[in-house]
Amino acid sequence: MKLVVAAVAVVAILLVASMAVLFWPTDANGDDLPAHEVIPKIIDIGSLVTAATGTIGSLGGSISVNNLASAVNGLRIEVPQGALESPVDFDIRSAVVNAAQGLPDTGKIVSRMISIETDGTSDWDVFRMFDKVLTVTLPYDDSLVTDEEGVRFYQYDAENQKLEPTGFLWQDMIANTITFNSATFSKFVAVELAMSIFEDMNSSFAVDTGFRPNNDGWFIPNYGSYLENGGLCLGMVSYAKWYYTYHNTGDGLYDQYRQGDQGEWRDDSTAIELATRVQMGVQGIWGSLTAEERTNTSAKETGLSIIHGMLVSGEPQLVGLKTRYASGNWGAGGHAILAYKYEGGRFYMYDPNNPGSNVNSAQQQMPFTYGAGFTDIFKSGLNAANPLQFNVFYHASAKVFSPLNAYTGLYESAQVDFNGNSVFPEIELTDEDSDTYGYTPIDTDDDGIRDTSETKCWITGTISGGQRAVNTTLVFVGDQKFETAVTDGVFQIEVPLKQGDNDVVILATDGNTFTNWAGYYRETIESTAARGALTVTLSWGQGSSDVDLHVLEPYGRHIYYSNKAPDANAPYLDVDNTNGYGPEHYYATDDMSMYDASHTVMSNDLYGDYEIAVHYYADHDSDYDNYQPISWTVTISYLALYIEATGQEIWDEVTYSGFLGTPGGSGSAHSFASGTGWSGIMEFECYEVALDDYNVPEPQDVVFT
Repeated sequence: MKLVVAAVAVVAILLVASMAVLFWPTDANGDDLPAHEVIPKIIDIGSLVTAATGTIGSLGGSISVNNLASAVNGLRIEVPQGALESPVDFDIRSAVVNAAQGLPDTGKIVSRMISIETDGTSDWDVFRMFDKVLTVTLPYDDSLVTDEEGVRFYQYDAENQKLEPTGFLWQDMIANTITFNSATFSKFVAVELAMSIFEDMNSSFAVDTGFRPNNDGWFIPNYGSYLENGGLCLGMVSYAKWYYTYHNTGDGLYDQYRQGDQGEWRDDSTAIELATRVQMGVQGIWGSLTAEERTNTSAKETGLSIIHGMLVSGEPQLVGLKTRYASGNWGAGGHAILAYKYEGGRFYMYDPNNPGSNVNSAQQQMPFTYGAGFTDIFKSGLNAANPLQFNVFYHASAKVFSPLNAYTGLYESAQVDFNGNSVFPEIELTDEDSDTYGYTPIDTDDDGIRDTSETKCWITGTISGGQRAVNTTLVFVGDQKFETAVTDGVFQIEVPLKQGDNDVVILATDGNTFTNWAGYYRETIESTAARGALTVTLSWGQGSSDVDLHVLEPYGRHIYYSNKAPDANAPYLDVDNTNGYGPEHYYATDDMSMYDASHTVMSNDLYGDYEIAVHYYADHDSDYDNYQPISWTVTISYLALYIEATGQEIWDEVTYSGFLGTPGGSGSAHSFASGTGWSGIMEFECYEVALDDYNVPEPQDVVFT
């Protein structure tokens, strides 16, 4: 599955106008390009005029301009629940663009300069970065536009004189607006490139940013690509792009942070910790970007947007990947890669699953033409015989995720291997063998890995030192985030485990940000428990609270805290957690029987339609005047396909999240999803699938609605 030095070694754009072709010098292998000077982007504007203001808090909201007399009519910012922990003020202003230098010869600015500034608490103002992406719609001036397909929005970094693409979700050519995702704000302008450039892509068009995976990518792989947990793709490609843009002084990222055997990456702890820290900073954002509703652009629009970004910024572009099967179902998770070159009717990609790959590697290329769009599946993974396959592509861009000061702090700390810095607290796990007694599983079979035969475990430990006292710590188990209190330097939390190795990361911080003072600890805990064919896991992010998981089975049996395991050899709820965080599991195996509400056996398989809901039962914190809002996550893990001939198992996972602001009280919890404190109903169909359902169709066969 994971962002300030102005000396940059990327590309100046050289345009041969009569042919609309871009060339950069390369050697015979396409490698070792000479450094190119970035063309500064200097934009002169008039006076900024206020267009709208507003304040949005943790429950989310929106700010919009719906005034035909306004110069930015059609502007809209949608803030989801959970993007903020405390209220933030928005100040939206705009100004006429008088002149612009540094654009390609065929480029021009076709909007006002739109400034979006945010102001919140002192902690917020350090990075001004949202925990989830916002959906932003900005207007352009159609009177300045020659061809609307060539219009995209950019963030303008006046300090470094750079334009950074915002990415692209969709365009409304009637309202003259473009919609994209953003997680941090600055100033924005729309840039149009002449369509003659793109229309020649079927022949001799080429653009190259100078980035090369075997010099500018990571030397470690995205280890989440072939182990069960721990994917760091978004963090790795975002940092690689940031490093290439702001710290490339000749020695690329590929040669940095090497500590151990050149042929072994697992002993390079600094690189692994850096990649993990970066990924943690964008964890919530990735979940938003890979949602199905974000993939409604056409293959052609996405490809044009990626090339547009390379031409205007001279930098590689972040590309998000998803999979949609022939059955219409979406694959679990997603992937992030960088597009750094376009030539010969194809994109050249840096894939962190394949470190150091050659620029001409066929697996790292993606065919695309103006007439046909994307025409092939992108295959990723270290196992070429059984790669991950993706057929949905979207332009996610990069700076929208990455306040420069956040990555600068991580870079500076990595330069000293994260050691000798008093701002970082120390984390130690405690278990039955430690001086401070604890409950973390120990290594029982002397293989160097902590292990347990249960599907959940306690993780306990101590946090000491650091820049300031830590009151909460984040615990990541795979892709699930938990938060627990730290009292007198001690923490404990019960977490769910998957069968096999579980990648556990502990981040000592009072906020889910890039905070430079966060402590870091990584461990593996193995669960030897038998894996259930269907498991539904509820967790929530607040202590001193009672939140309940409810599952309505296909034959009407309602499983919840008062009806956890009423029937023999049937699915059950393992625990009712009344104090906070969870987890609670609904657990089923393929040898269990399904009952109806009268406790009669109805079926010997798990197939059918399930309804799942979350209920906020009670708030137990010390603030009696206000209810604390609850952030919850439900993860459905299920065995989608078992191939008897080979023994291969295909597992899928679906994750839902949301917020509840008011508890519902006792009586309503005995019904299903009615009354105060309930989430919406999450519907899940468990059905017997055919192997053909897991064929991945070509990109042009994907229908967007």
